[in-house]
Amino acid sequence: MLRPHELYIEGHAKELAELIMRRGQLLKPLVVEASNMVLLDGAHRLRALEMLGACLAPVAIVNYEAVRLKGWVRLYAYRPEALADLRQVAEVLEVKERPGGALLIRLGGGDQAYYDLLSFERRGNELQGVVAPSSLARLHHRTLAVIPSPPSKDLVLRAALTGRLLPPRSTRHITEAKRLVYRTPLSSLMRSSVTT
Repeated sequence: MLRPHELYIEGHAKELAELIMRRGQLLKPLVVEASNMVLLDGAHRLRALEMLGACLAPVAIVNYEAVRLKGWVRLYAYRPEALADLRQVAEVLEVKERPGGALLIRLGGGDQAYYDLLSFERRGNELQGVVAPSSLARLHHRTLAVIPSPPSKDLVLRAALTGRLLPPRSTRHITEAKRLVYRTPLSSLMRSSVTT
């Protein structure tokens, strides 16, 4: 059984399910850590397959020691009360305004910051997207760009093994397995195609 480490965005999973249905195939396998079957990449694809009634999913199994882990900068709509919400639930270390109006917000709190962000999102602050830290210079619109501490592999494994999942799109696993394209017909993943 696969163990996700982060939540998914239902709307995105639904859009992905529609795309998979239209294509009639899944293009990329899920990326799974070998020792504990932790789902490293593909939470939205897995949920989309579940929505379509699939009982199988193609996976690429990797040795976690060979995978690099990075975090994302999380983007939220700018609202004055959003910054106040964030200050209520998380340790805000620094707020900087960039030309164009983007507010860069650096969080403290280590691993706890990810769970603080879940509380922030549950207050109605919807995640608008994520960008790599190297893309911050290209933000030229009014947005909250929240930068938590980089995630650790220990956090990922702990989240998966305890079921205390991280917010959607918390981690960025870097592995050659993510480049794989394996066109899998949707029909081969469905319950009716499984024989006993």
